[in-house]
Amino acid sequence: MCACSRRRWSLRHKLGLWWYILNMNRLLIRILLSLTPAFGVSALDYQNDILPILKDHCWKCHSTEEEAKGDLAFDDLKAMAEIHVADIGMIRPGSPEKSDFLARMKLDEEEEDFMPKNGKALRPSELTKIEQWIRDGAVIDAKNPTAAETARLDAAKVSEAFWPWTNLQGTVIQAKFSGLAGEAVKITLKDGRTFTVPFEKLKPESVAQAKKLGGAP
Repeated sequence: MCACSRRRWSLRHKLGLWWYILNMNRLLIRILLSLTPAFGVSALDYQNDILPILKDHCWKCHSTEEEAKGDLAFDDLKAMAEIHVADIGMIRPGSPEKSDFLARMKLDEEEEDFMPKNGKALRPSELTKIEQWIRDGAVIDAKNPTAAETARLDAAKVSEAFWPWTNLQGTVIQAKFSGLAGEAVKITLKDGRTFTVPFEKLKPESVAQAKKLGGAP
């Protein structure tokens, strides 16, 4: 092989090696991303996302600027945070399905308990935003969250994240942590299906992850 041919072969070899390394790096990045819990976007904020909706629909009856019927003023942030957003309040953080605040907005306009009283029903997109805000922890001021709100945000991130779970055969799937069930973990797939997986069928690291997320010793 002449010197010129050797130089061309060496150049092709180097280019091929460089291309191989580049592709391997891309593959490694994809693998690492797949094993990282996938969190959603930042939690919705009451002042920026929810209050404007309430101003459009509820201000005449529930504001300090107009009238606070039932001692409920949506612009009284202190009362909202300390009274109305609570485990036994009308807004139950993390549980939109148990929140009377949202339930009454979803009623038919003809029903007696429908809100806003004598007003038009909220748009589906507005109801969805309120529901998501409650599910995310019902934070009043995202820039200055209280200790309780921070804890609720952390809990929401755990429940909404997709975590990697590895069985004894080495198969990895991404699923939400939905709770513990004795010596098993409940997981929810992206299509909404929920399964209860015994610890004995999971790798030790996945068992440890389940116990940590569930607060078990």
